[in-house]
Amino acid sequence: MTLPVPPAPEKPWLVALGASAGGLEALQRFFGALAPPTQAAFVVIQHLSPDHRSMMSELLARHTPLPVREAVAGESLEVDHIYLMPAGVLMTIEQEHLVFTPRPLRGVSLPIDLFFRSLAGAGAERCIGLVLSGSGSDGATGAVALRAAGGYVMAQTPETARFDSMPRSVITATGVDAVLPPEELATQVLGLTQGHAGRLTSGELVATPQIKPALQRLFDCLMQHAGVDFSHYKLPTMMRRIERRMAVQGCASVTDYADRVEVMPDECEALRRELLIPVTSFFRDEAAFNALRAPLQALVRDLPQGQTLRLWSAGCATGEEAYSLAIAALEACAAAQRWPGIKVYATDVDPGVLAVGSTGSYPVGSADHLTPERQAQWFNLQDERLVVKPELRQMVLFARHNLLEDAPFTRMDAVVCRNTLIYFQADAQERVMRRLQYALNQQGLLFLGGSESLGALQADFQALDTAHKVYRLVRPVLTALAVRDGFGRSSVSLRGRSPVRSHAPAEGPRLVDTAVRQLVQAYAPLTLLVTAQRQLLHAWGPTQRFLRMPEGEPQLDVIRLLPPRLGAVASHALHVALRSRSQHISPVLHLDMDGVSQPLRVVARPLATDDEREPCVLLSIEETAVGATVGDAPLTEREVDRMAELERELAEVRTSLQTSIEELEAANEELQATNEELMSSNEELQSTNEELQSVNEELYTVNAEYNAKLDAVSALNADLDGMSQATGIATLFIDAQQQLVRFTPEAAALFRLRPSDIGRAIGNFNNPLDYPEMQADLRAVLAGGPPVERELHGGGSSGYLVRVLGYGERSGVPRRAVLTLIDVSRLRDARRLQAVIDSLPEHVAVLDVHGTVRQVNHAWHAFADDNGFGSGGPQPDGPVGVGANYLAVLARATTPDALDVLRGLQQVLAGRSDHYRVTYPCHSPTAQRWFVMNAAALRGSEQGAVVSHFDITPWHAQMTQPDEVAGG
Repeated sequence: MTLPVPPAPEKPWLVALGASAGGLEALQRFFGALAPPTQAAFVVIQHLSPDHRSMMSELLARHTPLPVREAVAGESLEVDHIYLMPAGVLMTIEQEHLVFTPRPLRGVSLPIDLFFRSLAGAGAERCIGLVLSGSGSDGATGAVALRAAGGYVMAQTPETARFDSMPRSVITATGVDAVLPPEELATQVLGLTQGHAGRLTSGELVATPQIKPALQRLFDCLMQHAGVDFSHYKLPTMMRRIERRMAVQGCASVTDYADRVEVMPDECEALRRELLIPVTSFFRDEAAFNALRAPLQALVRDLPQGQTLRLWSAGCATGEEAYSLAIAALEACAAAQRWPGIKVYATDVDPGVLAVGSTGSYPVGSADHLTPERQAQWFNLQDERLVVKPELRQMVLFARHNLLEDAPFTRMDAVVCRNTLIYFQADAQERVMRRLQYALNQQGLLFLGGSESLGALQADFQALDTAHKVYRLVRPVLTALAVRDGFGRSSVSLRGRSPVRSHAPAEGPRLVDTAVRQLVQAYAPLTLLVTAQRQLLHAWGPTQRFLRMPEGEPQLDVIRLLPPRLGAVASHALHVALRSRSQHISPVLHLDMDGVSQPLRVVARPLATDDEREPCVLLSIEETAVGATVGDAPLTEREVDRMAELERELAEVRTSLQTSIEELEAANEELQATNEELMSSNEELQSTNEELQSVNEELYTVNAEYNAKLDAVSALNADLDGMSQATGIATLFIDAQQQLVRFTPEAAALFRLRPSDIGRAIGNFNNPLDYPEMQADLRAVLAGGPPVERELHGGGSSGYLVRVLGYGERSGVPRRAVLTLIDVSRLRDARRLQAVIDSLPEHVAVLDVHGTVRQVNHAWHAFADDNGFGSGGPQPDGPVGVGANYLAVLARATTPDALDVLRGLQQVLAGRSDHYRVTYPCHSPTAQRWFVMNAAALRGSEQGAVVSHFDITPWHAQMTQPDEVAGG
């Protein structure tokens, strides 16, 4: 028989709290509202000065019943404990154990980001990151990584934070699960850790058919709210994200959660942010970007002259990847020594993350994957933010684009789509891959994420680096998907791209091309494809008749390649065609060709291109028949010469202008170099400012701790003052130099002290005490000796008990002494009174108003011991001793007159009679004895009575003897 295996216990929760300036108050409020059991361990990460011993453990311990202590490297975390990061280290967690690394001596350290990122790899599903009050942006990038890994992120409401920069940064960087004051954050955390929401596993959600209508309702709400159809996304991933929001909202079923989403637009937006988590960073996976370097350089080298390098970052999230792609392209241009225009299209389906990318401002923690050289060249540090420089920002165009619904971009030289396909179902992945393939030019690059593959498109791409998923397109095809969606690829390409693939035999296109070439040579006039800058791109027809290569540096300026007179006319026609955007035919020009005057005309036809390309013109040199009059009147020789002269002057002006431009460019380069030096100096100053800001935060934290400690000391001093005044004991506090530090009012009256006497030597004050050894006793105690106690005469009938005690002996703190003088005059009077009543032969006892014996004399004690009423009785001092109730003794007595005595004594104690007297016998086994009991009420503030017993046996014998004789 196989016994069932018990389920493994759930991993405990881990709550990380990041705080900086103003964080002490927020932490006290949070833990003050937290009641155990929490089923979670708490780790506090703060900006601490390495040279300051933090008092955080003492300050927090007053606000929470949970144990608070400083963390130790290598220890595992226990539930219901609070761990504080020590000063001078950076802390992470690995395999459920804390790991310490030394804090760098220079630069800005971001301990909260570092710890949050370590949580992302440590079972983040049961981790919660809280960002509380603080300045700067520490925690923002770490929160993104934590949420992407499945953890929860919450932030303090900025309005309740002493410093709101850190909470606002994390709220901007990612979709937080809750934004609440510290007390409500504690309630929210307990709701998660104690399982108040009744969490379900994703498998249960997916496997339950009853929840499919609720899921469809959620998808419909999201489609209506955000315009995104999440039904194409992988269902297990969607379920995990939906379950997280259910836990936050406290919903036990998907149906309940769907009902809430339908009526709460804010929760619908929160769910959309939950499902579209932006996960990216600058140069994420540096090795992959290194693998892209060589193909990008080759792409730049092969790019036709004058053409822009077009790149597409699909699913760019907050834009770090798009800027990384632009930097990589610029570095490729520098390596190839070619500088074409660069345009990066950054698209995503979420407008919120695109807004972040458009601003080009990121938390300073985003620079972790940037080399110092790249950071200095392309970014500025402003107010603890990493800001993209304008020259890089202008290269990137952000736009909303849905890969599943919107038509793809076209004529792209490279497409980057990393870790976006992994969220789609298989059929949606294939659709997206077809669109990316359609977007690429032939020989274009495709850069995928480490977990993505080409799928069914393996044959259409050449793998350049399989490990890092870098591919080159070798077969661009017009897919059935492209035809159905209404976008196709033009078969005409000015860059010499191959036309659409045909099913005809391979020899067909070659024969057609040969035939077209022969027809052009036989019938077409000289036709030149010219840019707006007069650069020759292509030529058809009899080029050898008209084109000449001038002496000097080779160039493709078409006007200089033509004969001067013809070039002047062609330049005018080119200018008119570009300006009017329509065809222009020049008047007939007679040109001497090998000694024969040949009538010619120039026809300029603008070439229709998209807005991204430089405008081009087709210039045709057409020969006309002699005497033909087509268009305007023929140009005269004088007009032609004048145009040629103007063209020469224009060429000279162009040359002079080019020289001026080059000089200006050189001056501009010098200014740029100077500007870069200034920028470098500015960045160093900003870096120094960052360090100072970090130190300022640490000092603020230290100051907050000192203020809290000062409040505690002030309260303690107030308690000490109250206690010293309440005791009514004369007390003097003396420092190591025997100077007065503090004194009580009773001591002031005894030594005739005033507040201005503090700081004076104690030996300078007169006092009525007979205490010549005072200074010697103080020296002995201050030197570390034992306490001294003496009983002194204080003048007149007063007496004092003097005690001298040393205290405060700590490292670096001098020892002090406290001298107390207790007035024992009343005690001496009480002793004298006791001695007086002990000298009386009568038995005397003092009773309180209830009849309890409070004081007796020696005769009372002796009589009680001699007659069996000693301490062996039931009472502590015997049945009639101190503490016994005399009325109870009378009530238990069996003598006939006991009740009369009891009533008489009660009359005195109640104040209804001043005294009571009775004579009674008290015989012993050996003799007959007679006593008189006299009870008199106490005079004064206290109520009670004095009871005395007088032995009258001799008197009684004398009084009764004659009667006995007479009777005899």
